[in-house]
Amino acid sequence: MRTDNIFLAGTGAYIPPRVSVEEAVRRGAYDRERMDACGWRNIAVADGTSAPDMAVAAVRQAVDRSGLGADDIDILVHSCAYHQGPDGWSAPHYILRSTLNSPIPALTVEQGCNAFLAALEMAAQYLLCAPSRNGAVVSSADNFGAPSVDRWYAHRDAVLADAATAVVLSKRPGWAALRSIESVSLPQFEILNRGHDPIFPPAVTTGRKLDMNEHLEAMVEELGPKASEIGQEYAASGAKLIEQVTGEAGISVADLSRVLHLGAGTADFLDSHLRPMGLDASLGDVDFFRDVGHAGAADVGLQLNHLVEGGQVHAGDHLLLLSAGPGLMVTAAVVTVLESPARRAAGAEGGRA
Repeated sequence: MRTDNIFLAGTGAYIPPRVSVEEAVRRGAYDRERMDACGWRNIAVADGTSAPDMAVAAVRQAVDRSGLGADDIDILVHSCAYHQGPDGWSAPHYILRSTLNSPIPALTVEQGCNAFLAALEMAAQYLLCAPSRNGAVVSSADNFGAPSVDRWYAHRDAVLADAATAVVLSKRPGWAALRSIESVSLPQFEILNRGHDPIFPPAVTTGRKLDMNEHLEAMVEELGPKASEIGQEYAASGAKLIEQVTGEAGISVADLSRVLHLGAGTADFLDSHLRPMGLDASLGDVDFFRDVGHAGAADVGLQLNHLVEGGQVHAGDHLLLLSAGPGLMVTAAVVTVLESPARRAAGAEGGRA
């Protein structure tokens, strides 16, 4: 979907203190062989700080940087990969009350590691549906410190990290334009994240620990040689999606300056995911994630905020935002940098003064 006149107005993030992976190995929480193979150095761990409270911090930062007021924002979409708080409770309304405190809609998108970009797509479409709508806040946060999660072993290739991120979209010209965004699903593979477990009762209500590896490994073993078709179809669908969003943005894949992606600890691991889609892993940023971990759905937003804060994006850069989650579902977006975010912020401050 081409998204004319949708701009990025502000980004925000909250990354809690890091825990040394080396120290985790020394105390027996993590395996040294895995540490050496997966490349992680430090993992963000929030302890008792809830995911919604981290999201509040990220949203406040993004809104403050955007220069928009509460009256300029028409929707808040929160995203997550894991449970956020009490049963029957609305985390996005808690975030809304603690930040904008306005009567706008507040929704949650729960789509695993793809949730942030799925929420970004939803928010952009919401703004485009009515001329009177001006701005949107998209947030993402997870805390994997729950008793039902062993962050060190829940995922075969990653260590789960706690963090939050946020972005403000606006119809007013901003430092970057959201040029296009689109998603594709491969529902024939939804069983990869379900395995043979019963759908009812929900696993979290039975005390079962989160294990992202067990279902995948069981289904790959069951499929045998046909398992290779999963990766092939996933790569082909991703490559087609990337061609679509870059084409809608009026650029080619060769014009991309950076790829913002899910957390990876080694260049080889990132390359194994990006190369089949026609992307060069050197456009990613493994080094950033090695000192954060894999923060669920927040990864892409965290990387974007990191580049903005570090002055690593410049006018004319074309950024590909790419993520995937259970379903399988893949979302891709193209963002074009129009001017330095720092310059835009300085100009806004000067105008307010």
